[in-house]
Amino acid sequence: LLDFDLLWVPISYKAIEDVLLAVKQKPDLTEEMLSVLGVKNNITSINGVLCKGTYNQMGQAIYKVLEKYSCDITEEEAVRLTIDAYHRNSEVGMVKPACENIFDVLSKLKQLGIKLAVVTTDDAVVTKRCLETLGIDTLFDVVYTDDGKYPAKPDAYCIHDFCKKTGFSKSEVVMVGDTLTDVCFAQNGGIKIIGVAKSDENRCILEKEADIVIPDISHVLEVIE
Repeated sequence: LLDFDLLWVPISYKAIEDVLLAVKQKPDLTEEMLSVLGVKNNITSINGVLCKGTYNQMGQAIYKVLEKYSCDITEEEAVRLTIDAYHRNSEVGMVKPACENIFDVLSKLKQLGIKLAVVTTDDAVVTKRCLETLGIDTLFDVVYTDDGKYPAKPDAYCIHDFCKKTGFSKSEVVMVGDTLTDVCFAQNGGIKIIGVAKSDENRCILEKEADIVIPDISHVLEVIE
């Protein structure tokens, strides 16, 4: 739905800065922490923790760096600091749509009688901000976030719940995602998966697992038709 790097790389820089300040470590560990999250040269790998993981997993990754430098902190404390830092800096970064006509694309899907859901490992605050900024918050029938109410992707709970809420069978449901976690989520739930990849590298990764890969979400209409 949005340009991942424009939003999450700036947030990560600020969050890591806050974590390092809290544990009294120098900022020269920033690049190493970004690397363990899967960020290099301000580009996020779709296999990286930042792209596919939960806040807890991101905190655990950051803890490994702190542990490497003998920082006096427990993993539980590092996870808490990480989660707090990401929440505190959730307004940082740019929310830019993945394609220019995203509202029209989603509206056309709704006009076809398709029900839409968001399933994300982001928290409710960030998700609300993104959907509202993109002007598409009213188009979704269900929104699942990483708020502790539901098991996170790739657990298939949200697929089963969505089918229950809408009355659709699994054969009528498709996941549209840009990470291997999305692929695994769909496979665990027994539904089809449309991969989304701009770069050739990510396309090659997703083509091995997804039913089909498109360059951006505007092509979903073509695939469905």
